[in-house]
Amino acid sequence: MSGYAISVNTGIAHLVLTRPKAGNALVAGFWNRLAPEIAALDRTGNVRAMVLSSEGSIFCAGMDLGEFAGGIPDPDSPAARESFYHLALSLQETFSCLERARFPVFAAIQGACLGAGLELAAACDLRYASSDAYFRIEEVNTGIMADVGALQRLPKILPEPVVKEMAFLGRSLGSIEAAKHGFVADVADDAAGALHMAMTAAQRVCEMAPVAIAGSKAALRWARDHSVPDALEWSARTQSALWSTQDIAASLQARRSGTLPEHEPLLPKASFGL
Repeated sequence: MSGYAISVNTGIAHLVLTRPKAGNALVAGFWNRLAPEIAALDRTGNVRAMVLSSEGSIFCAGMDLGEFAGGIPDPDSPAARESFYHLALSLQETFSCLERARFPVFAAIQGACLGAGLELAAACDLRYASSDAYFRIEEVNTGIMADVGALQRLPKILPEPVVKEMAFLGRSLGSIEAAKHGFVADVADDAAGALHMAMTAAQRVCEMAPVAIAGSKAALRWARDHSVPDALEWSARTQSALWSTQDIAASLQARRSGTLPEHEPLLPKASFGL
């Protein structure tokens, strides 16, 4: 059991968390399977955008505590701790794969978004929330440090004092305040409205030149973690590689005629020997 389903329609992948009775808590199947599936979607070049949503009244309650039914991990030797380190890296990759994908990822969030659910949302490019949505670093309330992205990504998006209140005090951040600080792009009345916003964003991306979107996402990710001069150098080299007179002409022609442009699609990621 993975606890999610992915469908693809007209260039938009829709990832839905499907365990509403369990608060869409993330089970082992999710952690083990998502990254390879995202990588496979990204490899084809057919997906132009992804929307992430969930069933029920809660977006995600975090990691399913049932995963600890066999006992809380207790690495009691250097070898065990070294092995545990690789487990942590594997869990982090589950969300980092969304950040690295060539297509933008838009989350539609309702109700509670806690712990690993918040870290999942933070790895998305934009977040749309219902008015009842709220966000919390839940790990601190269970005696552990958040370790799959919240403490690394949130300070890049939210003011540092807000993140520290969440990380040290277990404070909840409501959707209105989250929007005020830019963590949420927009707030809808309900879950359906948030999903509509996310789908509208995804549909708009599908009208853009795929190579321009992939390049823009990569440039933004690079700029976030590097100096302005380094990011400008990276951007200049990347633009020289991605420049497409065909896409520019198609965009200008579509603007003049009031139609949608027809752009060259992304190609599958190249593989050695295939």
